[in-house]
Amino acid sequence: MKTMQLLAFPLASALLILPSSALADDGVRIQGAFAATASATPNTGAATYCGGVALTLAVEAKGSGFSSLGALSFSLLKTINVPGAIHGCLTLTAPGGDALYAIYDGTEGVTDANGFRPASGTLTFTGGTGRFQGASGGATFTATFLGLYPLSSFIGGTSSPLQVSAYYVIEGRLSLRGDN
Repeated sequence: MKTMQLLAFPLASALLILPSSALADDGVRIQGAFAATASATPNTGAATYCGGVALTLAVEAKGSGFSSLGALSFSLLKTINVPGAIHGCLTLTAPGGDALYAIYDGTEGVTDANGFRPASGTLTFTGGTGRFQGASGGATFTATFLGLYPLSSFIGGTSSPLQVSAYYVIEGRLSLRGDN
């Protein structure tokens, strides 16, 4: 029995001094809510983002929110079919400039009687800068979109983009280089 105790102490000590990258890492939980505004136009230039295909509309969205990682701004480039597939690149940026990158995939639903359109999908974290360098993991998102003044946009026959308000909730796990 004493031999087992003597062997256990060096093993436990070795585990304590191993770098965190040598230990199993399931990441930290990430939760957040974001409000954004977006501009959508017909994707006549066949734009694609983050390895996706050229879908019907090209969208740029900007916003901000708060997450379990702190305050983050939200910047998204995506293409969409309405209703249907959504694919793009998302950047979440902390006030100090550290950026977290993700591939954004999902499905946009059908507009309800009041003009709201639901969407849901996944984020695949692909790295970042500063404290997010080497980030990986994933999250799910749900979103609600509302097109503003559609008759003043290309939908109504003008050349103006459709303006959209967007609200997102995300939840998942994020592994950061150096997590304990």
